[in-house]
Amino acid sequence: MLLSELQKKITKILAEGGIETNSLDARIILREIFNFDEKELILNSDLILSESKISKVQKIITRRLNFEPVSKIFGKRDFYNSTFSISDDVLDPRPETEHIVEIANNFILEKGYESFIDLGTGSGCIILSILKENKNLTAVGVDISIDAINIAKKNSKDMKLEKRSSFLVSNWLSSIYRSYDLIISNPPYIPSDEIITLSKTVKNFDPLISLDGGQDGLKCYKEIAQDINRVINKNGRVILEIGYNQAHDVIKIFESKEFNLLKIYNDINGLNRILTFDSKKT
Repeated sequence: MLLSELQKKITKILAEGGIETNSLDARIILREIFNFDEKELILNSDLILSESKISKVQKIITRRLNFEPVSKIFGKRDFYNSTFSISDDVLDPRPETEHIVEIANNFILEKGYESFIDLGTGSGCIILSILKENKNLTAVGVDISIDAINIAKKNSKDMKLEKRSSFLVSNWLSSIYRSYDLIISNPPYIPSDEIITLSKTVKNFDPLISLDGGQDGLKCYKEIAQDINRVINKNGRVILEIGYNQAHDVIKIFESKEFNLLKIYNDINGLNRILTFDSKKT
């Protein structure tokens, strides 16, 4: 069998199995198995495949048909121009979250910030992407999961950012004893009763602790807001990712803690996705 034939076969099997990203996934699977980039995949379309390679691909297809994301299968995910190691212990980084990095970079340039903290850091994709773009910055990533912290530390080492980043196991701000210019979080915000409605790719393979935002989806925002004034510097700012219908409630939570709404950012589907706030701290 030729590589091009196998690619068409994988695409067809995945499509019939209900995988919407069938064509993209087929390319990713083959690139990973053969260690090709996108151009090499095209140039080697006439490659004759061994039975061992075909067998290896078939095992991957079986996992994907069970709705396991290709990122979890291969243990890595691209995010904001870098590739991050991931596992079942961390949320699969989402493209819409890359906007947080862009917003943070603009704030850092505008305000001359020197430090920030990333709450619920997971794989460390947000904190490390920001540090990569800002050479004079230091930051702390916080997560309640030691397994997630270990993944973030690995990514930090792989990206040679371990001297400017540190990672701490903490329930939000409970173990933080200094203050920061910028506080960032993409917390769990799915209401508990809605977890069951999520796609199998998400609910079966992302950790529940990274998804479940409590009965109303707002539990984590309330917990962060309760202690945030203790750890934010004068003229500090906050960046939060939210669920599509949570802007009004999250704004109320943070305004009640002496924060001014700066801006609401929408995702590519036009849904509210990120909120930014100014601290009134003097």
